[in-house]
Amino acid sequence: MSEKDTNQKVMTKYDKKVQKRKEEELKEKRREKTYKIAGILLAIAVIIVLASIPVRNYLATNATYITVGDDKITQVEFDYYYNASVTDYMNQYGSYLTYLGLDTTRDFADQAYSDTMTWKDYFDQNAVNTIIRTKALIREANAAGFTQDTAADLATHVANIKEAADTAGVSLKSYYKATYGKYATVSKVEQYLSDALLASAYYADVADQKGAADEEITAYYEENTDSYDSVDFKVVEVAAEVEENTADATAAEDGQADDAAESTEPTEEEIAAAMAVAKEEAEAKLEAIDADGELKENQRMSSTNSKYRDWLFEAGRKAGDTTVIEDTDNNKYFVLQFEQRYRDETPTSSIRVIMTTEDNGQSIIDEWNAAGANEDAFIALVETYSEDTYTNRNGGLYEGLTESGLSDELGGWIFDEARQAGDATALTLEDGYTYVMYYVGEGKPEWQISIASTLLSETMQQYLADIMAPYQVSDPKGHLPYLTVETEESAEASEPVAETDETTSETVAES
Repeated sequence: MSEKDTNQKVMTKYDKKVQKRKEEELKEKRREKTYKIAGILLAIAVIIVLASIPVRNYLATNATYITVGDDKITQVEFDYYYNASVTDYMNQYGSYLTYLGLDTTRDFADQAYSDTMTWKDYFDQNAVNTIIRTKALIREANAAGFTQDTAADLATHVANIKEAADTAGVSLKSYYKATYGKYATVSKVEQYLSDALLASAYYADVADQKGAADEEITAYYEENTDSYDSVDFKVVEVAAEVEENTADATAAEDGQADDAAESTEPTEEEIAAAMAVAKEEAEAKLEAIDADGELKENQRMSSTNSKYRDWLFEAGRKAGDTTVIEDTDNNKYFVLQFEQRYRDETPTSSIRVIMTTEDNGQSIIDEWNAAGANEDAFIALVETYSEDTYTNRNGGLYEGLTESGLSDELGGWIFDEARQAGDATALTLEDGYTYVMYYVGEGKPEWQISIASTLLSETMQQYLADIMAPYQVSDPKGHLPYLTVETEESAEASEPVAETDETTSETVAES
């Protein structure tokens, strides 16, 4: 027997049982250790998830989401402007969304707005532009020493939000998050609302200062008379009568509906023959146009038939001029007689109005009568009762009103020939509002108001472009994909166009 065999211990059955027990105890200890580690890891994971909620809220409220100029924009602020952009768009175009290709039940990021942008990109872009405009206006206001007490307007906005939350049956906190973003807080949103009110007030103040002078309005009119003049004229329409194809009628009677449908369109020869007859009739009616023509009065170029408006507004057109104009698109002729061209001097109107959703119009009128029934008394009531945030801080004043821009009920009262300054009334309309109105008097003619509005719009667009130009947007975290698209498109547009080597081209052409 070898020394190795002599020193090796013989394993009895008892020894094997003891060894097996020790191995099982060791395995159990390992399992307990594994479970303990797993439990610790699970606890850590739960802690991380729970901790991440306030962390995400903190980051959304305090961390920089994007940078606009020198302003660091947080996610909660960006979300406010983004949701406002969406809401404004829905309010303006809600009934046309199907035609615009926008499905509000799907993620905006998955729907194409254009070849290079999604709908989310579009709303992101609107949000950024609004942020820039607001920041720029506030900075200009501060630089100019402009101040505006927005507390009353802000209180009205907050009250409306609370009422909307109550109507929806949700808490105010939940309503803010649903309306302005999941990280929105009441205090933050109210600050953004206050910023918007200040920016709006300063914009209005600048607009008041930049209004066009009378001489500017006159000069603009003289350069664009066709757009603001009116014409009176008489017209007769003579339509070509294309007879039904006999073969088509026979085919339809024989039950060959499909064949008939394919051949019912008149031939060019048939149309030409019918138009020739119509032309003879139109030329005959030309002799009696003064007596038989339908009189059209106060027609502006924008609302006149494109087939003959150029003739009517042609320089040098004189009263009594006549013509026959062919309309090949609709197979007819127009017989025309020009009467006169002029500038409509019909005045606009100015009113003060109290808008309320309460059925209290007559009681407001009674209170106004008791307070002296004058304009100052009405202005005081505007501040008390009007729910129209647009004018309730301006005594309810609306200027430059035209009858065509109002409902029949409002326009009928305001532009009644018997209307006099100081008249007042209360009308409740189907839109749910009661309008308590005070008639101030006549205003400038519509053409002046229209031109003044056009000039002011152009001026203010340039003003905004100038004050917004210095603001650059920084998006290091890639929240705004549309910026990359804009950068690429700008780079492509700035690439120099390769110049043609004329000598080489000529050589190639000759060869």
